[in-house]
Amino acid sequence: MAKRKITESTRWLTAFRSLTVASTKMYMRNYTALFFTLFFPILLIIVFGYLFKNNSFSTKIALTNYSQNLLAKQTVETLKKVEAFKITEMSESEARDQLGKGKIDSQIVIPEEFGAFDPATQQLKPAKLKSYYNEARPQQGTTNNLIIGQILAGINSGITKSPVLVSVDSQGVKTNNLGSIDFFLPGVIALSIMQLGIFSVAFGFIQYKSTGALRRLQATPVHPFAFVLGQGVARLVVAFVQIGLLLGLGMLIFGAKLVGPIWDFMLVATIGAIVFLGFGFAIAGWAKDENQAAPVAQLIQLPMLFLSGVFFTREGLPSFLQKVTDYLPLTFLSDALRKIANEGASLWSLRGDILGLIVWGVVVYFIAVRVFKWE
Repeated sequence: MAKRKITESTRWLTAFRSLTVASTKMYMRNYTALFFTLFFPILLIIVFGYLFKNNSFSTKIALTNYSQNLLAKQTVETLKKVEAFKITEMSESEARDQLGKGKIDSQIVIPEEFGAFDPATQQLKPAKLKSYYNEARPQQGTTNNLIIGQILAGINSGITKSPVLVSVDSQGVKTNNLGSIDFFLPGVIALSIMQLGIFSVAFGFIQYKSTGALRRLQATPVHPFAFVLGQGVARLVVAFVQIGLLLGLGMLIFGAKLVGPIWDFMLVATIGAIVFLGFGFAIAGWAKDENQAAPVAQLIQLPMLFLSGVFFTREGLPSFLQKVTDYLPLTFLSDALRKIANEGASLWSLRGDILGLIVWGVVVYFIAVRVFKWE
């Protein structure tokens, strides 16, 4: 009996290995699938990478104002009128944290003594406005300081003809040197994982259904679970190749950075790939043909494509929509990958995102098992 069990296990493993290799080869020969799962994300990285590299965008500045006198308020109002500046008021510690993570370009601090009145001289005390910028982008800091210096000079000349009353004290700050490509790259990787899981599995199995291959498989000694598992592992292999290509392209050509460990990044990506493979299996098991599968696949992926913060931050969305999108699987995946890549976040600090992905995985595989049909 024990020998028979060993023989059956060996046969099952041999079949699984053969099916995995065969599925991987078949997928690599499907040039349409390869284009959308491998070359299309690479094309996105190349196009947007060069756009981020060659074009300048509005400068994001965090402003902290400790002074409430008239001069300070006038300075703040004047800075906010500069079209090249996108100014957000926040605490100094929060601004420094944002600057360190590359989410803002500069930090301006208006000290408490800025514009204070000196009773002894009956004049305003000279004071310096403090400006901090990313050391990795000194050109941006220099440009900002020139603009701010001109603004302060105008304010100063409007108050008095005496020596300069207000000026700017600028310092470089060591940061993770993050740019637009660092935000974009993890989002595209999450997007490619989603599309690989949903579309490659769904339409691949639909093709097997339409040709009767799945029905004939039940008449062979091969266990159906070995076939399904082999298909899933083959997609995971493609996902690893895909992630490696995108990371390599972004880091080598466009200077993207991976602050956190590569192993943590790959582990979270693997969990995300398994979850989205479940979506593909559920669609493939339910749909009878491509006409049924296509609209359902689009209905699932399109809202996440635009609302999960893949291409842009979700902070611009209405508050109620932000709360809804907080629980989308692509939001969990893209946020977790971005936090590892940009902030070096640990897996423990990402437990909420990882748990969210696991819950989605349990739900979607339960649905897939219930609705799966072989023909």
